[in-house]
Amino acid sequence: MNLIWYGYDSNLSIESSHYAALFTELIFNYGDTFSVSGQNVEYYSGSQSYQIISGLKTRPFITKISGTYRSVGILLKPYCFGILMNNFGTKNFEQLSEVIQETIIASEKPTFKKAEKHLLDIFTKNQIDLDFIRFEEFISRSNLSKGSIRDFNASISISQKGFIQKFKKYYCLTPNEYFQLNKVNQAIDLIENETCFNLTDIALKSGFYDQSHFIRTFNKFCGYSPKQHLIPSKR
Repeated sequence: MNLIWYGYDSNLSIESSHYAALFTELIFNYGDTFSVSGQNVEYYSGSQSYQIISGLKTRPFITKISGTYRSVGILLKPYCFGILMNNFGTKNFEQLSEVIQETIIASEKPTFKKAEKHLLDIFTKNQIDLDFIRFEEFISRSNLSKGSIRDFNASISISQKGFIQKFKKYYCLTPNEYFQLNKVNQAIDLIENETCFNLTDIALKSGFYDQSHFIRTFNKFCGYSPKQHLIPSKR
């Protein structure tokens, strides 16, 4: 788990576009309308809340909020989509929703500790595939380039075809698409933190082989150009 957020407003109306991010998100909505449109989104209407799982994407997506806004979101590792889907709509999720309602939504002093513990219990009962842990470690220390999947598959016992099938179930993307998403998010980090903005340098530093390929891929995942990300008012 990377982050838990909480939003409240007595009356809010907003529609926002987001670039394809590098995490899976679990949202519990206790207010009026909260919707996520785009790839790899699942909904469930529970007894306490309206629950949303938003997985990885290769295109931008839109969130819409209207009316009373009372929501809690949990940002998780990319491969958590498959684990969440195995538990979506179960008693475990209903109990988690009740814990969030009690300790965050209805509490004068919101605390995330009990919700965090309950979520960790769910993941403890659903062991994370070791191949995914090895994969994340591999790409964190490797340049993401052509042949990376082949190099990784040489280090595990499962076939490349078998790994891709398993990967798609949990990540919602193919390994190649995930590499592209990873590189785009690296580029976004560079754009937001570099004092000197140079498209060619950012493209090479984030693993793209040339500037045109970088711009084309960035546009696909974000819906606007790298320069427009640097200057939000031009989006």
